[in-house]
Amino acid sequence: PQVLTFGHTSGGNRDVWIDRLTQLGPIANDHGVILVVKQHGGSTGTGTACAEIIREVNHPNIKVNYDAGNVMDYLDVDPIPDIVQCADEVFSFCIKDHRNWPVDQDCGAGFGEIDHYRLLHPVAFTGRSMPLCFENIFAPLLPQPTQPEAIDALARRAREFIETVVSGLQSSTP
Repeated sequence: PQVLTFGHTSGGNRDVWIDRLTQLGPIANDHGVILVVKQHGGSTGTGTACAEIIREVNHPNIKVNYDAGNVMDYLDVDPIPDIVQCADEVFSFCIKDHRNWPVDQDCGAGFGEIDHYRLLHPVAFTGRSMPLCFENIFAPLLPQPTQPEAIDALARRAREFIETVVSGLQSSTP
């Protein structure tokens, strides 16, 4: 139901994004998909920046995919205030976490500095069915496992962590 796109980390041209997404909106509609733009530095470095582009395009099949890890990694921006500015345009997530200490590193959800309760809360009561796709499941500072059982254990841990967050949010009052 969604097609993911993102820009180059070193920059980008906001006007090109607007022009191309304006052209792609009707095509996405014809194919029954939502085209989601993920933060990836440059003119699409934050959810706020992506939402500004999406709002200017103003097409129901063009939305934001939120990646809090990228917001922290590429721009060193706190994703919690950022998502508040774009939550109305967020239709999916690339779930990962990020640490700035002891090393600058992406990692699996719950292993980093991002508060996923606060991250997901602004969209928790929108009524939208939202894909939560795991981009990174690995533990920081440790080598990535090579054995299938160890990879499965990290995947299970990531899923259970996010299921716990979602369950907690769903049981609270908006």
